[in-house]
Amino acid sequence: MAKLISFEPLRDFFQRRQAARLDAPAIGLQLVTLRSEALRGNFVFPGLDVTAAIELHGQRVGTIDYGVSPLNDRLYISEFEIHPAHQGQGLGLATLWCLSRQYGLPLASMHEVGLSTGFWAKAEQRLGRAGVHLQRDIRSGDQPAIQATWAHLVPEPEHERLIRELMASPEWPAIKARMDAEYGPCRQD
Repeated sequence: MAKLISFEPLRDFFQRRQAARLDAPAIGLQLVTLRSEALRGNFVFPGLDVTAAIELHGQRVGTIDYGVSPLNDRLYISEFEIHPAHQGQGLGLATLWCLSRQYGLPLASMHEVGLSTGFWAKAEQRLGRAGVHLQRDIRSGDQPAIQATWAHLVPEPEHERLIRELMASPEWPAIKARMDAEYGPCRQD
């Protein structure tokens, strides 16, 4: 009977080694929160939508907009820019690494455009070697299905709840008939 050999220690060794490689360019890198709010209508509502400045040794080198899933299971990156004078120095990858370390969540890019696809492919590969999952390029068509997973967390406004309860009551047909007779048929029921 063949003995199964676990490669977990080997995998862990290589993940720690890759993490050390990602830590080096992140030295001196800071994410300074400029805005953090849960706005109705934003993709991750009721989760937090965050805008942060990317600073290297106190100098702003870029910005990033991201949202934390209301289920606290993923971090969605919507806008991400490293200023042209600082590109090609590994700061984009270092920023993603800092976010991953700060939140401890898998990452997801919302929109990959133009030349950024090469960056995201490289980031997926390098972060993956350190044990970080990066889901790439969530298109607009996929977003409603993702939002549906946390729809039960979105608070319902009081007036909508009262209308829904009234329409579900046994008195609703009589109320509707009286309103239709008095004011004419309603465009929506």
